[in-house]
Amino acid sequence: MLMALNRHMLHNSLLKFQQHLATSSNTLKVVASNVVANNNGPTQSNRRSSSLLQQSSSSDSEGEDTLKNNPYYTAYAEKLRDLKKKNVSAYREALQRLRKKQQEAINSVDAAVVNTADAVSDKINSTKTKPQAKPERRPSQTLLVKPKTLEQVMNIELLRDKSWRDVSEIWLAYHRIRDETLSAVIPLNQFEKFYNQSIKYPMFLLPLPRNTSGYEFIFAQFQHYQENSMSNCSVHLTPLISYQTFNENAPECMTVEYYTDLCYSDKAIKHSKSDDESCVLMRSTYDGKLLSAAEAACLVNQLRIFYAIDSGVAEKEKLLKSFNEGDVTFKHSDVIALVETLSI
Repeated sequence: MLMALNRHMLHNSLLKFQQHLATSSNTLKVVASNVVANNNGPTQSNRRSSSLLQQSSSSDSEGEDTLKNNPYYTAYAEKLRDLKKKNVSAYREALQRLRKKQQEAINSVDAAVVNTADAVSDKINSTKTKPQAKPERRPSQTLLVKPKTLEQVMNIELLRDKSWRDVSEIWLAYHRIRDETLSAVIPLNQFEKFYNQSIKYPMFLLPLPRNTSGYEFIFAQFQHYQENSMSNCSVHLTPLISYQTFNENAPECMTVEYYTDLCYSDKAIKHSKSDDESCVLMRSTYDGKLLSAAEAACLVNQLRIFYAIDSGVAEKEKLLKSFNEGDVTFKHSDVIALVETLSI
């Protein structure tokens, strides 16, 4: 980039210098033509002394060097020599005017080069010190999508007379025998905090350890179905490289679903005991070709840790906030460093 700016600066400077040379050359044409025309008549009667001519010979030599550098010198060389023989005074005046014009042109070019260099330097420094923030990441509009309900997974009518303890055991046993599936039961008060954080920060990157080859980042995006109240939600996960390539059409490696149906609907479970706490049912399905059971469990736990309100919340929320707002200070290495301090 710097090389391109330098070439652009030099090109503009050369153009300006050529324009000034052309102006100076036109001045020489007019001066030489007028002086030669005005001195074709009788020779001036007042001649200078020979001593004065000798004193100014060095000045004439310098002026002739200036003329020789002018592209129009060849065309008027003969007439100028005649002018010098006929009227030395007029000849010197022409040299002085020409040298003044050319010096003005050189000074103007130098000033233009300095100004251009300063502008380029300011632009580069501004780019380095004031990086532009990335556009704020926005969640996809999913409020019009019909939410997936627990009734699509199991017959919840059979659970009406069960306690939450019984429901939890049935839920976990139901998914334990299914391949490429994980399940969990989350206390409602914990899920409320988790859900509220996911509304504020619906996207994030999760670093997945890959044996000894380092980490692979997995892009996670929440899908909510109601704007002002807590309800079922899901999380869609895909490798970051797939998301960068295919955007919203990227194939998922895992989907995590959270069901609140038994907490707030008309089919809510009634508490049979004082310590029988309402819960949210979670299940995750993953692609066994892309993830192992341990890797899928690692991602589910990372979601819980990053979006839960517990120890280290300030540091985690800073990462969530900077990523979702497109802050240029967000660093992938900070996420990895935080994960390495956790026991997942």
